[in-house]
Amino acid sequence: MTLVDHIFIFLLFVVQPVSGYFETRRYVARAEAGHLVDRVRFYRQTAALEWGFLAALAAAWIVFGRPVADLGFVPPGGLEFWSSAVVLVLLTGLLVYSWRLAKRASEAKRARELNSLGTTIHFVPHTNRELNYFYAVSVTAGIVEEIVYRGFVLWYLAHIMPLWGAVVVSSVGFGLAHSYQGVQGAVRSGLVGLAFGILYVVSGSIWLPIIGHMILDVLQGATIHEMLRKADRAPDPHLA
Repeated sequence: MTLVDHIFIFLLFVVQPVSGYFETRRYVARAEAGHLVDRVRFYRQTAALEWGFLAALAAAWIVFGRPVADLGFVPPGGLEFWSSAVVLVLLTGLLVYSWRLAKRASEAKRARELNSLGTTIHFVPHTNRELNYFYAVSVTAGIVEEIVYRGFVLWYLAHIMPLWGAVVVSSVGFGLAHSYQGVQGAVRSGLVGLAFGILYVVSGSIWLPIIGHMILDVLQGATIHEMLRKADRAPDPHLA
């Protein structure tokens, strides 16, 4: 490991959660004060920051001559990989089923689900245009965040602690990165990160966590958007 690796970890575990927390607090304060919020701009900025970080990490990987296998890019194969793939397919089926249920949910159920989002409601897509951008961010998150938190962070932590301990610590960092969603959102994201960490270690490849992350974000966005659409909430005029 080098100083550059330590800097990356500091950015991920300290700078990003702290700056993200205060930035999103200002964003939420504006939204709750009745100001129009530009979610499309937020999605664009999020994607740009994530791709920028991945580009810096990739550049460092090339400069130091490290194999991409250290980030989990290995050919798919083996019993563990395909067994994990079957589990992922089953979980995807459950997510699709949840999305279909959202289409038929009663008004009371939609209200409960939307209220449970808390301030996160300000970050989810309200219009069709926002949903399309949200899909793009979902693909970005699936690729970038899995390479970073399951590939790089696990590689880094495995140098200083047992592998399963590294999985837990990396999941904590993943949860902190989502602290803008509040305490419950951060905990939920940490648990999701733990699941993807287990999937990565068991399958032996980064490919399944990437695919699973993209599917999860896309279907969650689609489900929430469906509930908002059914609730007939008025979209932001300048984003419709």
